[in-house]
Amino acid sequence: MNMKRTRDIRVIRTQTALLEALEDLIKTKKLSNITITELCTAAKINRNTFYYHYNNIFEFLDEHKKLIIDDLNEIAEISKTHNKQNLVEVFTVLKKHPHFLNILISPNCDLDFFNEIFDVASSKASIIFSKDPNTITNRERLLCAYCNAGCNAVIITWIMNDMKESPEEIADFIWTSSKNGIFSLLFPNEEFN
Repeated sequence: MNMKRTRDIRVIRTQTALLEALEDLIKTKKLSNITITELCTAAKINRNTFYYHYNNIFEFLDEHKKLIIDDLNEIAEISKTHNKQNLVEVFTVLKKHPHFLNILISPNCDLDFFNEIFDVASSKASIIFSKDPNTITNRERLLCAYCNAGCNAVIITWIMNDMKESPEEIADFIWTSSKNGIFSLLFPNEEFN
């Protein structure tokens, strides 16, 4: 049942059942307090099936995190430039994992996986300047931090609202607000100095 790429429908169903059950359980209970028995009962799978593949819930989630990071790294390897299509690809990857992302943004989640996933994206921010990350100026580093914090806030809001917008819509929003500036979007009829 390891989450490595599989087409076995039984494995996919089991993984999905575990993620859906954990997403539901974490709404009312800290991740560290959820037992394997509770998770397996809620997912309607046998505990032995879970233990055959994982030692604990954290190992299960860690494997899922690695899949997402691998997918995000592939996008970064394919394209060496910063453009809106790259953003669409990032949001397409994220949209494939709604249950996992809802677990991560839960106040009851004890893990810092969300930040790890977005560190991958942040490390690629130097592409904006087409520079070696070691040669970015402090001003450029601050700009990257500002952009990344805003993007993360948009992504969290998108996840919390059940990812209703398409990856293209979210990418367009971030691209346009980054390109034109937030004030020009909030106040389109005013000039700013």
